Amino acid sequence: MKSSGLPIVETLRTALEALLRNWGRAVLTSLSMVVGTASLVLVVVAGISGRAYTLDLIRGVGSNVIFIGHESAEPGIGTSLADRLNMGDLAAIRQIPGVAAASPQVLSYPTITLNGISSVVSLIGTTAEYRPVRNLQIVRGRFLDQNDDRFRSKVCLVTDILAKKLERDPAYSGAISLYGIRFTVVGVFRERVDTYGETEVGDNSAVIPISVIRLFNPVETIDQIWVSADRMEIVPRVTDDIGELLKRRHRNRSFYRVMNLNGMLHAAGQISLGLTVVLLVIAAISLIASGIGIMNVMLITVTERTREIGIKRAIGALRRSLLAEFLAESLMLSGGGGVVGVMLGVAVPYSVHFFAPSIQIQIPAVAVLLGFGVTLFVGITFGMIPALKASRLNPVDALRYE
Repeated sequence: MKSSGLPIVETLRTALEALLRNWGRAVLTSLSMVVGTASLVLVVVAGISGRAYTLDLIRGVGSNVIFIGHESAEPGIGTSLADRLNMGDLAAIRQIPGVAAASPQVLSYPTITLNGISSVVSLIGTTAEYRPVRNLQIVRGRFLDQNDDRFRSKVCLVTDILAKKLERDPAYSGAISLYGIRFTVVGVFRERVDTYGETEVGDNSAVIPISVIRLFNPVETIDQIWVSADRMEIVPRVTDDIGELLKRRHRNRSFYRVMNLNGMLHAAGQISLGLTVVLLVIAAISLIASGIGIMNVMLITVTERTREIGIKRAIGALRRSLLAEFLAESLMLSGGGGVVGVMLGVAVPYSVHFFAPSIQIQIPAVAVLLGFGVTLFVGITFGMIPALKASRLNPVDALRYE
C-alpha cells in the first residue's frame, strides 16, 4: 500500500534547487534575517549579562547585610542616651536566629596633616566582625583582630586612597596621629565595589578598635550596627526581628532605621528586565521587517513559477505538497540567516574576552534557542501566505499564465 505521507527529502531537494536558481536574491533576503537574529541574540545576552553584573555590584556591598541606626525620637520628645544603640542591643541582636555576625560602629572625625594641609578623617571604631559583615577587601596587611580590641592596641587600617596620600607625604613613617595618639598602620582596605560615597567608608577613612575610640568618645553608645544574615532568603525575616527587638528594648517613641538591600536588588532586577524587554521589542521589529521581506520575495517567486505550479498540479501534485515545498523554501531562507545570525550574535560577546579578559559575559543557551526559534517562527509565519497562494492556484489558470 502506498504511503500518503509527504516525501520530505524530495520536498527539501526541490526547494533547495529553486533557491539556487536565484541564489543572489536568496542570499540578500537571508542577510536581513542574519541582522535580525544577531540583534535578538545580542539583546538577550546583554540583558542577562547586564542584569547579572548589576546585581553582582549590589551583592558586592553585601546582599545579606542589614543596617541599623537610630533615626530620632517622636517630635516634641527629647532624645536621651537610652534611645541610642548600645552594646546590649548588639549582644541581643547576635542572639537572633539567622544572624551570622554583627559589628558595632562608632564614628568620629579627627583631623590629620598631609603635606602640610589639614584633612578630616572619617574614623570608624569597630570590631573584627566588621570586615566580613561589610565585605571589605584587604589590599595589604591585616585587619583588626580580637586581641586588638581586648588590649586596646593603637593600630589602624586606612583606605587605599588615604594610603596613597600618606605615602606621598615625606613625614609619613608607617603611622598616623589621631587626637594626639600615634596609630601604627597595619593594613590597607577598600570596599569591593564602588559605592560612590554612599556609605560610611569615604576616601579618607580609617578603622581602629572600638575599645580605643572610647578614649575619645567615652559615651557607651553605638552610632550604627551592621548585621550579616546566614542566607539572603532570610534577610527580610531577620530585619523584622531586629526591628521588634529594638522596640522592646527602647521607648516606643524612638525610631530606628533597620534596612537591607533587598529592595535595591529587586529594583535593579526590574529596571534591567524593563530595558531588556524594550530592546527585545526593537529586535522583534527588525525580525518582522525581515519576515516581510521574505514574504515579498516568496510572493514574487510564486508569481514567477505560476506556470510550473500549474504543470505540477496538472500531473497530480497535491496541494499539501506544494504548500510544504514553498514553506520549505521560506524556512531555508530564514533558517540559513538564523544560523549565521546566531553564530554572529555569539561570536561578538565571546570575542570581548580576548580584548578585555577581566570582562566575563555570559552566553546563555536560552539566547541561542530563542534567536533561532524566533527566526524559524518568522519564516513559517511570513512564508505561509505565499505557500497558501501557490497551493490554491487553479491548474487551468496557472497553465494559461504567461
